[in-house]
Amino acid sequence: MEYLVKDKSKVEECIFCLNEPGCDENYILYKAKYSFVKLNTYPYNCGHLLVIPYSHAKELHQLSYEAGAEIMKLLSKASDILKKVYKCSGLNVGLNIGKSAGAGIEKHLHFHIVPRWEGDVGFYTICSDLRVISELLDDTYAKLIDHFKNIKL
Repeated sequence: MEYLVKDKSKVEECIFCLNEPGCDENYILYKAKYSFVKLNTYPYNCGHLLVIPYSHAKELHQLSYEAGAEIMKLLSKASDILKKVYKCSGLNVGLNIGKSAGAGIEKHLHFHIVPRWEGDVGFYTICSDLRVISELLDDTYAKLIDHFKNIKL
């Protein structure tokens, strides 16, 4: 709630740059050479993950080839883990570039992986901006962390 009500126009630092290699922030599942995987702390669904490059890039062409390739591998591995752990019937995978496209943090690219199940969109989302998340982030983290320890890129 603190983040949601905070005046973000005055925030100087990038919340994704605070998760540079070696930084032990909460809910980071995996750190690779050019990018990392963490839980979205404001999820659309249980298991909502972010794959984030360490480089502060807001456009795809600003990523190195190596970073882009690693991100694609991590998206694939993380998708497989989510399917296994959450037994979801589908996934939304993507990114939003620019505010008009829905980017909440438009100055630092980040890729979303959102588990989906048949019939998971209920009347709450249709009638309001309310979402029901049926699992605590700590529980989500506990379910996923051991699977990410075994990733080989």
